[in-house]
Amino acid sequence: MRKAAIACGAVGVILLVAAGLLAWWITPSYIARLPGNYNKVRTYSGTIGTLIDPAALATGNLSGAVKTGLPETVTNSVRVTQTSGNTALVRNAITVTSAGHQVGALTSNYAVDRTSLAATGSHPASWHVTNARGLTFSWPIDAKRQNYTGWVPYTLSTTPLTYVTQVQHGGVNTYEYQSNVPPTRITNPQVLALLPKSLPVALLARIEAAGLISRSQLAGLARAFPGAKTIPLAYSYQSTSTYWVAPATGIVVDVHRSEREVGNIALPDGKTIPLLPVLADSFKATPASVSAAATDANNGSSTITTWGTIVPIVAAAVGFVLVVLAIVLWMRGRSRGRPVAPAPGQRHPSPAGQIS
Repeated sequence: MRKAAIACGAVGVILLVAAGLLAWWITPSYIARLPGNYNKVRTYSGTIGTLIDPAALATGNLSGAVKTGLPETVTNSVRVTQTSGNTALVRNAITVTSAGHQVGALTSNYAVDRTSLAATGSHPASWHVTNARGLTFSWPIDAKRQNYTGWVPYTLSTTPLTYVTQVQHGGVNTYEYQSNVPPTRITNPQVLALLPKSLPVALLARIEAAGLISRSQLAGLARAFPGAKTIPLAYSYQSTSTYWVAPATGIVVDVHRSEREVGNIALPDGKTIPLLPVLADSFKATPASVSAAATDANNGSSTITTWGTIVPIVAAAVGFVLVVLAIVLWMRGRSRGRPVAPAPGQRHPSPAGQIS
């Protein structure tokens, strides 16, 4: 009886400890975090309202440089390439294509916390990463109804991610967030490398005739750049985005975004004159990408719930029952081992060979 009690008690205590470890350590630290083999590709479709062909612009072909009403496909690939403890090195590659031709590309490497998904400076020195801040490609696991800070790779700056509401989207429960990036100077070298660095002065008269700059501005440019054959350009980026995020996993189920990259004449005093949009587009996730993201969100949520809640509860319940059973068996074992007291008036038997 006592052996059974000890066995039940030992197993019960192990299950109770395992339940606590699963709920408060193993699941948060090893299950509810960015996997080391994470590799996802999302596709978005939309329309390019305006696109500037840099090669045509450089030759002075203004009419041929401006293209409008083009179909657009945006592909976003996110892959974990290395991990170090609770830090992951994430490669985020974005490509923009239209009619089979690539019109934009941007690849960033981020060091992120595998639970909060926020960019972190705590990473191996051998990692070459963008010195980012805030959220870079996803929301944290167990996202909250609160505002977050997001990273804008084009401008190498941050923007508020504002919580709006809770809503069903793509067949799953999501939190809706919005961001509005005001016109901000583009500083990312990868983006700038694809854009013209200067504008031929010979085009200024045609640009003024097209109504893109005023006659007074044209005269001011002549004074600011006397005798110059080209004038420097600077670029700004602005966007409005809506995100639908599955809170349990932080997975972005869908994104709707409108953005503009505007070419500006850069004046010697640091000011700029807006010229024309080099890219103006709007896009959203394709139905296939929304469905894939929703499936990932459901699977991830189920895994976290199973190992973080259901299994610990079952283990704790069974462990508690076994501990109680062990106590009962122990007490019954002690009762059986006690000598039985004689009835009143009954004498104890005398030991053999002795006279009572």
